[in-house]
Amino acid sequence: MKKILIMALVAASIGSLSSCADFLDREPMTKPEAGTFLTGQIQVENYINGLYITLPSFSKFGMGVRSEEKNSDNIIAEKYDPRLHGQNNQFSGASDWQTGFQNLRKVNYFFYYYKVPEELETQDVLSLKGEAYFFRAYWHFYLLKKFGPIPVMDSFWDENATVGGLQIPAKSRNEVAKFILSDLEQAKGMLNSRSKYSGIRVNKEAAMVLAMNVALYEGTWEKYHEGSDFASPANESAYFLGEVLKWGDELFKCGIDLYKTGVNPGDAYAVLFNSTDLSGIDEVLLWRKYSNEEGVFHSVNANLKAGVVDTEGAAGITQSLVDNYLNEDGTFINPKDEKFKDFIKTFEGRDPRLIQTVMNEGAKFASATTARPMHLEAYTETAKDKISAPKLAGDGNSRSLTGYHTRLGIDTTFVNGNGETALPVIRYAEALLAYAEAAAELGQCTEDVLTKTLKALRERAGVTYVKPASRDANFSSFGYELTPVLQEIRRERRSELALQGFRLDDLMRWKADKLIVGQRGRGAYVGDESLLFGAFSPENQKTIRERLTVDEQGWADPMAGTLTNGYQFHADRDYLLPIPPSELELNKTLHQNPKW
Repeated sequence: MKKILIMALVAASIGSLSSCADFLDREPMTKPEAGTFLTGQIQVENYINGLYITLPSFSKFGMGVRSEEKNSDNIIAEKYDPRLHGQNNQFSGASDWQTGFQNLRKVNYFFYYYKVPEELETQDVLSLKGEAYFFRAYWHFYLLKKFGPIPVMDSFWDENATVGGLQIPAKSRNEVAKFILSDLEQAKGMLNSRSKYSGIRVNKEAAMVLAMNVALYEGTWEKYHEGSDFASPANESAYFLGEVLKWGDELFKCGIDLYKTGVNPGDAYAVLFNSTDLSGIDEVLLWRKYSNEEGVFHSVNANLKAGVVDTEGAAGITQSLVDNYLNEDGTFINPKDEKFKDFIKTFEGRDPRLIQTVMNEGAKFASATTARPMHLEAYTETAKDKISAPKLAGDGNSRSLTGYHTRLGIDTTFVNGNGETALPVIRYAEALLAYAEAAAELGQCTEDVLTKTLKALRERAGVTYVKPASRDANFSSFGYELTPVLQEIRRERRSELALQGFRLDDLMRWKADKLIVGQRGRGAYVGDESLLFGAFSPENQKTIRERLTVDEQGWADPMAGTLTNGYQFHADRDYLLPIPPSELELNKTLHQNPKW
């Protein structure tokens, strides 16, 4: 079973695909014979396996999800995300629109041709059908986040492949969200539990977490965008936030718990990202397996070994993300404290997730036989062979813009060759974060809720839990006031989900343009007297000074010359992508998103 699935992840997609605008010129996806194409478990399983290729992944050449957050305030990249800088144009949504509807067509093709007789619909067959409902929900959610109101593709549109037949109006975003939740309700009733295939296939618990994420997204979007051009016709925020709690209460009965280790509790978080086999970790509800033996592998380990944060060019993790992490004793940090000018002291006594996410003193880029652990000390001819500093003076995509490299997912046994570390796709931690946030937004975040969510996450990470009671004056300013509880939930979300592809979605639903407009991010302190700068040879110090701009206080400001006035995100436009002009021309019932 696993081998069939793994191979499906790299198999070619079944049939030719296209956007809505190409329906009239496209050959059929395939040609079932006498309605027998999807009449048995083997055929159904093989088809559903082909849908897995579209889930988040690591690639054979890039960083996959690990570099995705250059679209947010977590990573600074020379090749920055044009949406953040207000540089999208009317065609910028074409690829995402096509991707979403192509994948929905594949799923609806399955429903249209599914002909398994009732007497052969075993639990395993029904679970496969439940997987199809999951994928249809997944891709509608993908489109909802990017475009807001969209046509709901609840059937196989090839049957209305005429200009008249494709005049399908968009549904309001809350109607779309309700449709997604209804599909996930269907999926939940059919799917096997995680234990059946150890998380390698879509399962009941994973569907429930996705439902919580959908309801949280829509509930908070409708709350924070109320009164704007991006609002729903009616604010149903309370309804959707209530749905988060409803799904969560049911999920809590499934007996899942956060993964913990018996040696050093703080190490448990790292294990989720640097392991090759996650089958025995119940917290990881859905994951991708990679195996050289099966011919499915990636290049992430090699890229991390080289210090790459983004394969498209020089990049680095932001000081803003580093400053988000608490002290290990659960207290706030003061980022203005002089000690944080010392690169090594920046990591001392901090939330262990910071140490496991960002490269720091003593951490290995790979096997110690092929790469020295990071080590800083003043450069001398005697010390130079021991020093392994952040690659501020490097070249190409391994050059660090900030001094902060990615550590999350590094396999310290890796030497050379292909990468095999597994990729978590859906984790139980997401459900705890969603539940806590929804409860706080509804004013229902009791001590019991905090105990099973925020407290559980922090203690698993090795951080002392301190009940939120006061605001952190140095916490990110969203342009509106947060309660101490909501502040800490947002902090926890950023720490727990860093570099996993969540940050942009969070900024969009929270209406967080204050964290984008006029901002460009900073890096570590590189003043002349700093340990970080002093670890380089005079020649490399000259190179760094030529390449890396610093601000008046001596902190790395790598994009000062490119983003002179910071990102120019258009808060009245860029929260949604533009609907492609070709789709508007084909479907006259569609309306372009605001200001496009």
